[in-house]
Amino acid sequence: MNIPQVIMHIYPNAKPMYDFTVQDNGAEPVLREGVDGRTRYEIRPLEEDETEAIEGIHYRYGINYNLLVEGEDYDITERGPYIAAWNLDAPQPTEAELEAAWEAYLVAEANKPPELSEVEQLRGENTALQNRLQDVEVIMAELLSI
Repeated sequence: MNIPQVIMHIYPNAKPMYDFTVQDNGAEPVLREGVDGRTRYEIRPLEEDETEAIEGIHYRYGINYNLLVEGEDYDITERGPYIAAWNLDAPQPTEAELEAAWEAYLVAEANKPPELSEVEQLRGENTALQNRLQDVEVIMAELLSI
């Protein structure tokens, strides 16, 4: 399923990257249940007059997977494409709604008439002009014979 195409099928006036964002992060580490794995990272050192750090200002917490064991503490999983940001006024569609819209999109695309290439369009216009020219020549011949 192509999520951006499905969303554009449901909401034709939506603007990708503004109204919605679809991401695929590939394989990612996911902590197993019960594993904390938090590591404190210093953002900036304390000033001389500061006695204690204020959370969020001087440090942040992150996960250092080098200190954890794959298979015991975390697993590598791939969740595929997903809607990362949703800024439309309509509610974000569920996975089931996306699947149903994908099927509707495929049916609509299968029933869509084929689009002519630029060359084919020009050939059609040329044929129409040639037919009109022949009609004008017939009318001119009739007028000259009178």
